[in-house]
Amino acid sequence: MLKEPLFHFVVLGFLLFLAGRSYQTRTDIYRIEVTPAHVAQLSRSYALQFGTPPDPATLEQLIETDLHDEMLFRQGRALKLDQDDEIVRRRVVQKEQFLMQNLHAPAEPTDAQLQAYYAAHADHYAAPSRAAFSHIFFAVGPDGDAAAQARAKAVLAKIPAGVTRAPERGDAFPDLYDFSAFEPEQVERLFGHTDFSGAVFTAPAGRWSGPYRSAYGWHLLYVANRDAPTRPPLADVRDRVRSDDLQDAQDGANTAAFDQIAKRFTIVRADRKAAP
Repeated sequence: MLKEPLFHFVVLGFLLFLAGRSYQTRTDIYRIEVTPAHVAQLSRSYALQFGTPPDPATLEQLIETDLHDEMLFRQGRALKLDQDDEIVRRRVVQKEQFLMQNLHAPAEPTDAQLQAYYAAHADHYAAPSRAAFSHIFFAVGPDGDAAAQARAKAVLAKIPAGVTRAPERGDAFPDLYDFSAFEPEQVERLFGHTDFSGAVFTAPAGRWSGPYRSAYGWHLLYVANRDAPTRPPLADVRDRVRSDDLQDAQDGANTAAFDQIAKRFTIVRADRKAAP
């Protein structure tokens, strides 16, 4: 019988049947195996959230809830509800990005690397310029923008020498007239990204100048003093430099990891028509 081809065919078919059933059992979307490792993971997640491991009753409830969610998830996959779903797609992308960061975490930078990084990005850590200034405000009324500008010019021509503040010569302003140690970002937050905001850090100090336009109207400006940007020593900003260096290294590693993934794909741009 061992020499009969039919016997060989039956045995081979039976082995293939067993292998197929085994594979189907292991890959059946409707077969859920609750493993000790998975139960331990549920217990750890609970302990991380609540600070203590779950008691037996709570753990059993966690398993039941997990099975409930897993059955819904698999049924959804069977119905292909995960396809063409932007929320699912975005979540998978986020998990893959997180996985890449775990696999390519940068090494702790050395002192020499931090010094080199700081030298290459020193302007990023410099304390910005600060200015102390006063202004006279001219609102734009029914007679138009040009009229308010003309009033400002007329007042500028009559301000006596030595006067450093004169809000009464203009119109009421909804905020302060005098500012001390204001940084560019603070000035722009109040007056907008305007000619007046720029003039605070470029106009000559010690005398009135203008008029300059802001988001409110026109201003005459008196800059009392202005501090130049200062660059702190590395020791004062070491934590920031270290964090930025690690982030740049992580970004570079993520880019390299993605490039490796991208090499596996063939991109066909059917949306791009050939030039005539």
